[in-house]
Amino acid sequence: MEEERQQSPLEGLSEEALKHVHQLDEPIPIELQASYFRLSAEMRRRGIQLSENEVQDAEQLLFDPILSDDIKKMTLLRLAITGNITVFRIIERYLESAPDSMRPWALMAQLEARIGILSDLVDEKQLVITSGLGGHDGMMRFMAFLHTDKLQDFERYQEELIEKELLYRIGKASGEIERLEMHSNYLLLTFLVPINYDLRNFFSSFIAECNQFGHFLSTTFIITNTQLLTPQGAQVALKKYAEENDLPATN
Repeated sequence: MEEERQQSPLEGLSEEALKHVHQLDEPIPIELQASYFRLSAEMRRRGIQLSENEVQDAEQLLFDPILSDDIKKMTLLRLAITGNITVFRIIERYLESAPDSMRPWALMAQLEARIGILSDLVDEKQLVITSGLGGHDGMMRFMAFLHTDKLQDFERYQEELIEKELLYRIGKASGEIERLEMHSNYLLLTFLVPINYDLRNFFSSFIAECNQFGHFLSTTFIITNTQLLTPQGAQVALKKYAEENDLPATN
């Protein structure tokens, strides 16, 4: 079986350890996350901590409609590193009206501030997962791309079988389907599963079960938690698969 798999980085962790794992709720590009946490680490090395008066000044800067995004990004970093309840509430309020250009940065600042608060309250070390697709409530978000074996179109019963099996299996795993896009000969799935869930066995058994009703699903598939899968990207993958298997190209 050929596959591309993004393994959950915390498979095998105990339930107790998972209580101290944190991640972003929404998809944010890995490159942007790296930029944020690199700047954060630099500021921490410099020992930046805002006083009560400086926090008030930072709050005014953050909500000033005239100031640039760059200034507000640095302001969010300083607030997040200070990491107390006051700055956490400020970042929360900012998120309620943050423009799209600032929302990812504010979400990362919110996460960092939350971890700072928890680190002061409990003795257990807090862990952060930086995946491009995020997650919530102890679950990680993944996207999957599957397609038919010969790039033939799905039949109606096959589409119904896929939907039924996915709903059953992801539900049984205490997960959640966020989006299922069925196209003529492939599907894109966005879903949440527990952080330490074994996806290799999940998709292997799912494909095997579906293929008992006519061998129609390819055993080549993609699973990722680092980037969004799009129809445009799917077409590129289908073209490559067709070339490698001497199949006619599809649109």
